[in-house]
Amino acid sequence: MKLGVRCQVSGIRRVLVCGLLTMVYGLFLIGYANGTVTTKGKITGYDDFGRKIVLAKAPERIVLTSGTHIDAIFELGAGNKVVGIPNSVIRSSQPPFKSSYPETVRRYPSLLKKPTVGDFGNPNIEKIISLNPDLIIIYDSADSQGKYSEVFEKRGLPYAAFCTAESVDFGLKQIKRLGILLGKKKEAEKLVNRLKLEIDKMAVQISSKAKNRPLVYYWWYGSGNGTYGKRAVLNELINVAGGINLAGEFDKQWFEISPEYVISRNPDVIIISYYQEDQREESVKEIKTRPGFSQVKAVKNNQIYTINGSSLHSPLLFPEALRNLAEFIHPEVFRHGGTENEK
Repeated sequence: MKLGVRCQVSGIRRVLVCGLLTMVYGLFLIGYANGTVTTKGKITGYDDFGRKIVLAKAPERIVLTSGTHIDAIFELGAGNKVVGIPNSVIRSSQPPFKSSYPETVRRYPSLLKKPTVGDFGNPNIEKIISLNPDLIIIYDSADSQGKYSEVFEKRGLPYAAFCTAESVDFGLKQIKRLGILLGKKKEAEKLVNRLKLEIDKMAVQISSKAKNRPLVYYWWYGSGNGTYGKRAVLNELINVAGGINLAGEFDKQWFEISPEYVISRNPDVIIISYYQEDQREESVKEIKTRPGFSQVKAVKNNQIYTINGSSLHSPLLFPEALRNLAEFIHPEVFRHGGTENEK
């Protein structure tokens, strides 16, 4: 009789233990699927290339080789953890800031005191090592992955590689991936929901008021004849803003397009991106004086606008970029708010 009781109790224990193990394993799988497995404070996440990154804890010393995600990092509450930034963020500590991210520097003036570590195309590896980072956030091209990530890999330096977003959705997912690595998962989810709501709201407003779809030529000033094709987030933003990207028929991200082709398409609107504030007037003057452009509709009708290029690459600034583009393409949609029109 006693033996029977012991066997019954033992069986119950086995069921309870198995049930507990199943539950724990299930929770582990859920955490893994979300890239947030933690073991004694460890953080596990993934970068844009699916590379698994395990950190002992939320990073305390972050180095950036690209300025693309600076705004998001500060918005997530981790700006004080940044100990190194690329040269492009701040080239002069006095206004007008010689910066590719002038608005970012104005929003977060603490950047003026951060050490610089070269640019994403030529990072100063030794300077980065001297800053003793526990996470390096780098830019890596989807088309030529590995140029500098291999260097960090060989040196045993902890890094996460991000690339240029090809869509709004991809950019918002970048913020989520970034938030996980920074130990700011909840903040990132809340931020992404807010950004998506802003974008969706504007998209409805634009589609309900825009009466036509002007042809838009986007020119990256200083790049020769650089523009963005179908595989760039700019293409989506122009479409949502109620326009048609002149280069959207090309299945490329960034590429050079001939001036002759632009003239033959005769765009209604020209949008020029700049990275230094003193380039704005110069870029407009240059496009107007290009051979053959005087007969382009956008030039004849003075529909030439400028925009800071960083807002088209930083996912946090997508709503701002969309609003600017819509104001350029369909000024009747947003009667107020101020554009960067160079008329």
